[in-house]
Amino acid sequence: MELGILTLLPMVVLFVLIFTTKRMLLSVTAATMTGSVLLGGFGFMNIWLEKVQGAFMGGTVGYCYLLLALFGMLISLLDASGAVTEFAMWLSKFANTKRKALFITYILGWLIFVDDYLNNMAIATAMKKVCDSHRIPRTFLGYIINSTAAPVCIIVPISTWAVFYSGLYEDFGVTVNGSGTAAYFASVPYMFFAWIALIVMVLVILGVIPEIGITRKHAQLAKETGIVCTAEVSLDGKEIVAPDFEAIMKENTGLKAQPWNFLLPLAVLIVITLTSDVNVMLGCGAAIAVTAVLMLIQKKSTITGILDSAYQGVLSMVSICIIIAMTMTLVEVNTATGMADFVVNALAPYLNGAFLPALVFGFCAVYSYFGGGFWDMAMIFMGIVVPLANGLGVDPILPCAALVCASAAGSTTYVCGDAIMVSSRAMDIKPYYQMMGTLPYAVISYVLSVVAFLIVGLI
Repeated sequence: MELGILTLLPMVVLFVLIFTTKRMLLSVTAATMTGSVLLGGFGFMNIWLEKVQGAFMGGTVGYCYLLLALFGMLISLLDASGAVTEFAMWLSKFANTKRKALFITYILGWLIFVDDYLNNMAIATAMKKVCDSHRIPRTFLGYIINSTAAPVCIIVPISTWAVFYSGLYEDFGVTVNGSGTAAYFASVPYMFFAWIALIVMVLVILGVIPEIGITRKHAQLAKETGIVCTAEVSLDGKEIVAPDFEAIMKENTGLKAQPWNFLLPLAVLIVITLTSDVNVMLGCGAAIAVTAVLMLIQKKSTITGILDSAYQGVLSMVSICIIIAMTMTLVEVNTATGMADFVVNALAPYLNGAFLPALVFGFCAVYSYFGGGFWDMAMIFMGIVVPLANGLGVDPILPCAALVCASAAGSTTYVCGDAIMVSSRAMDIKPYYQMMGTLPYAVISYVLSVVAFLIVGLI
């Protein structure tokens, strides 16, 4: 069944509802229903249920559910043990200004390069309270954290992203000395969106680039009232007010903060992940075990208390898991309607010559923002970009780098993307506001990246 331009209708419904209602679950469910009507007419309910089931059977939902449940358990245990508060109290001695707190967050973004989920969850857990104390709005902190996740992951070639794309390079014959990994290494200098986004972030922290959009509004509110997250923005509908760490320390005079109660589980998580073929779930499980042992040794909880906290951690992730399930259902619906084929056929005639890298990044970044699906988007377009580059005599390294950058751009901005879902949950803000906090700065990086790819392509 050829639907033509109607294949775009579910995404139109999604974004219209998101920007008008700011309600994620309502918007994405309506989009899946719209696509189901296009596919099945009056029998749309059968189609919709089939796509929901297909989303669950695809594996991505199950992976996200399990990983988020493990993250929820770990965060809940760290919070219940007091490790997060103690770490924040200890770190506040070094992050004693707003700018220092933001730079430490930025540096942590480089250090936790293994996986974007891990990056978002770990850094948010570590830095929320510290940044709250400096009246940094959650939307602005969310931008800093979310925009170091995918960009850093594609630059550092031993992350989950690098492993995936190295394999994809090799599958499509993009190699250096027969190695897809070597080809990926060669493309890292051309990951312009990542490099530019990270530079833009430094300029924002330094104040060279001013706060834009809702981050400016929220920063002013936080400065005047101490409210770092309003009830409207908050994920649970409760406003968050900046704590006074100086007062907390005075109340706890003589109490020595133990940063290792937080740092040791985090170190175990990263080391186990790296030494187990980048298995984040295994690393998270090991960190949970270490945290539980520390709690028992230090008599901060009982086994029953630990199990109760772990259970509460799993429950805290349920709402975001439901939204991810519906998002994956939307991917199933868009695949069935042929949206990707429609977009590919519309764009293919323009992907040519010296403009190829800029066109690949420009078009694919927009597609990943409106259509979602970052890794599967790359798989779809890689089959077009590589043969086209070879046919035109263009080195495929550069357009492939552009395609990876497009995935990272979509990951940091697509409101229904798993990265936005995870980072918004980590920041305790609604996904819509996570996206809006990031989008203005991502647009700056997008425009500059198009220019950079254009210049390099012409050279």
